[in-house]
Amino acid sequence: MLKRHAAIMLTMFLLPVAVAGGNNTRAVQGETVSFNGAKVTTWAKLGSNGEIIQVGVTLPLAAVERTPNKMTMMQANFPAEVQQATFLYNVTVEWNPQGHEPAGRYTNPHFDVHYYTIDKAAVRAIDCKDLTVMNASKVPKGWLPAVPPGVPAQAVCVPTMGFHSLPATEFARPGQFQPGLFERVMIVGDYHGSIIFIEPMVTREALLRKQNFTLPVPSLKTIDHNTLVPTRFNAVYDPQRKVYDFVLSDFRMAR
Repeated sequence: MLKRHAAIMLTMFLLPVAVAGGNNTRAVQGETVSFNGAKVTTWAKLGSNGEIIQVGVTLPLAAVERTPNKMTMMQANFPAEVQQATFLYNVTVEWNPQGHEPAGRYTNPHFDVHYYTIDKAAVRAIDCKDLTVMNASKVPKGWLPAVPPGVPAQAVCVPTMGFHSLPATEFARPGQFQPGLFERVMIVGDYHGSIIFIEPMVTREALLRKQNFTLPVPSLKTIDHNTLVPTRFNAVYDPQRKVYDFVLSDFRMAR
């Protein structure tokens, strides 16, 4: 029943696209996982030759409205076609009711969406025992090294995630965050000295507005293997289905 429900929802999302494109596209479904009392589904849209057009995560508004007072998390694989052809392997969505550090910037209630290029077991195995700092040459342009000068790597490594590089736009000046709490931001993550995820982070308040938004996607040309990477991220709210579709698109080879 769960798979049938997810398939129906996926078809509803892709039907207008398929009709407009002369039935030259097809949908493939990944996993459907329970989260905050709703069903989150991963999916992809493929072109007539099997090329990756879009990779998405569908987050029901109910999962945003009915948030508990404790942290919750889900993890789901992307379709096999996505895992085989692109940078993407699985996704986690975490609900943080009190936010997290750094205090004063990210301590408002929000969701973290990690798009990983490693499998679930590798994500769970990140224990921060390897404190290798990624070479500055691998940090995408416009983002800053995850380990600030003078700060021990152990202090900023997060188990099951690794290190987080923030965009330079988050800072008013070196070492000083922009004033006030954030609303949405795109983060780059690394471990073992290599990029392993990109992370849109968005507040519950922003999602409750039921508005579309975009975030810049970092250049991923410095990843360890040359594969398809997304260059565009859109969050699209569908009022009829009452869901957000978090969509990565405009794929191209990393280099």
